[in-house]
Amino acid sequence: EHRYIETLYGQGYRFNRPVVVVSPPAPQPTTHTLAILPFQMQDQVQSESLHYSIVKGLSQYAPFGLSVLPVTITKNCRSVKDILELMDQLRPDYYISGQMIPDGNDNIVQIEIVRVKGYHLLHQESIKLIEHQPASLLQNKIANLLLRCIPGLRWDTKQISELNSIDSTMVYLRGKHELNQYTPYSLQQALKLLTQCVNMSPNSIAPYCALAECYLSMAQMGIFDKQNAMIKAKEHAIKATELDHNNPQALGLLGLINTIHSEYIVGSLLFKQANLLSPISADIKYYYGWNLFMAGQLEEALQTINECLKLDPTRAAAGITKLWITYYHTGIDDAIRLGDELRSQHLQDNPILLSMQVMFLSLKGKHELARKLTKEISTQEITGLIAVNLLYAEYCQNSERALPTIREFLESEQRIDNNPGLLPLVLVAHGEAIAEKMWNKFKNEDNIWFKRWKQDPRLIKLR
Repeated sequence: EHRYIETLYGQGYRFNRPVVVVSPPAPQPTTHTLAILPFQMQDQVQSESLHYSIVKGLSQYAPFGLSVLPVTITKNCRSVKDILELMDQLRPDYYISGQMIPDGNDNIVQIEIVRVKGYHLLHQESIKLIEHQPASLLQNKIANLLLRCIPGLRWDTKQISELNSIDSTMVYLRGKHELNQYTPYSLQQALKLLTQCVNMSPNSIAPYCALAECYLSMAQMGIFDKQNAMIKAKEHAIKATELDHNNPQALGLLGLINTIHSEYIVGSLLFKQANLLSPISADIKYYYGWNLFMAGQLEEALQTINECLKLDPTRAAAGITKLWITYYHTGIDDAIRLGDELRSQHLQDNPILLSMQVMFLSLKGKHELARKLTKEISTQEITGLIAVNLLYAEYCQNSERALPTIREFLESEQRIDNNPGLLPLVLVAHGEAIAEKMWNKFKNEDNIWFKRWKQDPRLIKLR
């Protein structure tokens, strides 16, 4: 009864247990270390802000062989003496320096890329920045220059699956960067770029996987219809497996999608196969942690998300997920501490994180601190879950006076009957009876997103 192989007389042998084809691990790619020096600008504060943004942006290219020195090491490196000391002590492979020169209402950024060995100038470029242009455009242009200038700085061809051209590759990298920023605006940008990339390289796996994750993230954030997002995500994950049935990221995505749909056996098998094929993958760890969170297995979810963050500390979505799990599992005080820690590391300006901290602080009665933090959130990002968090915070701060605004927001929501994430607002705005009716409806329908929200401490009255 415990045999794994049985004999077929006259034919040979066959396995009588599930089998997964496992390939040997790929060799570790070469990593190139880059120091980004502060750009020379008239405004010191603006220089520091731009320096932080560029370092943060280019750090997202770590999976493709680029290791960027942190801001804390390079921020004071401005004189020739400082530069030479840094290069001698840390020995990066390359460094970038820049100078911003005013040009009317716009600016010209003069950039140099230097190979440290022999201090060989590889490239000089002047880039015109239009007034109010986001820093991400400059990051993308610098990334394009690095790709052309640094030999061996390439992406994992297995992961990207032979994208058709340098143009489609750069579109993919920009889309992946926006996906990793994990904000409402960045996810909308990622959706456009990754859709464009799929059209440019229809036989490449990575854009389909990234697009599937993008749809799931937008649904989770409340900025895309949840039902349509699940359909789109599944379509793209299946397309990726059609191109390579052993692609671990695609299998992990399908595992997540199936378990969200309560197809637990299929989902579990897909996750096992993905883990066997890629046992040390931040993507798989994140998807599995997300799956455990949705299922209410909070302790296991926290452990898995921590494993993901150990592999990829800059993954914003994993940090946000960890914050929700902490709030649900160990309480608001631990959540506030973790939120402060995440803000001091890689999620300083993330509006989702800021809105969560505003809500947590308001729940604790720290209203002045919460109001101060609210001002740091861009108005263009106040949508979906961010809007819900801020409205709940407003209720904590202003009680009955906030209810008209909350009711107006709920009336404007087109799919309120399919969005369990609105339950905390419904409870405070319309009372326990109506909220309980919605709760029972979601429960009876086995709403796939209800599993995540029924764990929320704010809804304890309805359990």
